[in-house]
Amino acid sequence: MYGEIKALGFALILGLAIIMAGCSKKKEPSKPQDLESIRASLRQQVASGKLTKEEAVVRLAEATREAKFGSRGKDKTAKKAELSPALEALGKELKERMAKGELTEEEAKAAWMEAAGKTKAESDAKGTKDSTKETE
Repeated sequence: MYGEIKALGFALILGLAIIMAGCSKKKEPSKPQDLESIRASLRQQVASGKLTKEEAVVRLAEATREAKFGSRGKDKTAKKAELSPALEALGKELKERMAKGELTEEEAKAAWMEAAGKTKAESDAKGTKDSTKETE
């Protein structure tokens, strides 16, 4: 009886080890290659005649875009500008006044820049970060 349990335990452990080894052999998602290795690979393919120079340029541009933006096409480095509620309200008001003809585009832009400068100065004084970039 003891020998059978020992053999069963050994078989279970061996089976589990085989299953674990099979799981670890699965392909990991492809990691983006660095641009220099891609560039070298493309040069080699152009030299061997597998690609034309134009095709290589397109592929390098795609790889560069992929490296910068990721697979979803969004810029990884860009940060969304967050405006204070007061600046959002001012922007809306200025657009409405421009639509009514009460302000010119230059006057609205000057008012926006003045308010944005004040807000930025206040946030710098407080030590907070408040993006006041103009959006179009």
